[in-house]
Amino acid sequence: MSEAVRVLVVDDEALVRHALRAFLADDDRVTLVGEATDGSEVVEICEAMHPDVVLMDIKMREVGGVEATRRVLEWNPHCRVIALTTFTTEWRALEVLRAGACGYLVKNSTPEQIIDAIVAAHAGDRVVSPEVQERFVRAAIETGSSQITDAPALSDRERQIIEMIAKGLSNAEIAQELHYAEGTVKADIRRINNEWNVENRLQIVLRATELGIISL
Repeated sequence: MSEAVRVLVVDDEALVRHALRAFLADDDRVTLVGEATDGSEVVEICEAMHPDVVLMDIKMREVGGVEATRRVLEWNPHCRVIALTTFTTEWRALEVLRAGACGYLVKNSTPEQIIDAIVAAHAGDRVVSPEVQERFVRAAIETGSSQITDAPALSDRERQIIEMIAKGLSNAEIAQELHYAEGTVKADIRRINNEWNVENRLQIVLRATELGIISL
């Protein structure tokens, strides 16, 4: 079995930290290596504990999650930061994603969704909660910020994968649903990225919506 992903939790609410601590302890894919109550503590704890992934609250008393994300990535550009917050507005998500976070989850996500996101982020994926992803897509369509082009031919499996990405499923969940190896799913997603000239799951969903392949 591969080594567990080292996780640092940053949140100023003790109840949230307690809940995360409890369910992270129940999954051997991850291990909690530290906690911080404010963004001002993050770099010091990162230097001591060397996390692979940081779960980052956005609104904190002294140093908020956006600035703390920048500090983490200055410390180690290879560390992965996932925002975990109550905010669902797209501008909040854009703010922290532009600061370098690779993911944005809302706090009503299930423990399984959060852990799957941690594992996926560590593997190099970008993870966004479905409800926030939908807001991105709707905002982009309403503002007409993208140009619609003809879609290259897709296989039935690729269409299924796109539909599951839109529902927020991880690569592992998609592989389980389709009864394929996770590596096969990743290869299909890479092909879609290359064919559509997009970089991540959110852009796949946006393009698929523009082309009428899926609807939200």
